[in-house]
Amino acid sequence: MTLRICEFNLSGQPIGKGRPRFTKSGHTYTPTKTKEYEQRIKRAAWAEMQRQSLKPTGRRVNVIVAGYFEIPKSYSKMKRLECQSGILIPKKPDVDNVIKAVLDACNEIVYDDDSQVWYIAGFKRYCDEGQEPHIHVKIQWDDPTNTPNLVHTNPANA
Repeated sequence: MTLRICEFNLSGQPIGKGRPRFTKSGHTYTPTKTKEYEQRIKRAAWAEMQRQSLKPTGRRVNVIVAGYFEIPKSYSKMKRLECQSGILIPKKPDVDNVIKAVLDACNEIVYDDDSQVWYIAGFKRYCDEGQEPHIHVKIQWDDPTNTPNLVHTNPANA
């Protein structure tokens, strides 16, 4: 089997998936900020899939998401060093909400549906010195279409 990988970065401060909002009549909708962010993720994933000439997979996938956040300018030098060493991590947004935004955005782009995700890993941390805030996404799956035909023979019969 061939391992397929869709890996991309999206610049800018990571954003978590916002809670659904309700109109006065009771209808639900996704907040504009979340919609726009998911569109940016979708475009980055689509561009990488096109670059590699890949089609959305129906196979199980694993997803790794890393969120790199800007260190607040108001932090002291000591606190900034703690951020860069990973001692302090960003409080908001929750890492699961950052992952949810990525999973929903990649539906029908990288995979048919996010129900195919069987493994997820994610973390958030502050950027290193000189690093810009961004998310890094890596999605992998097995592709059986490029598997060579293997003939298994019993050595005793050869």
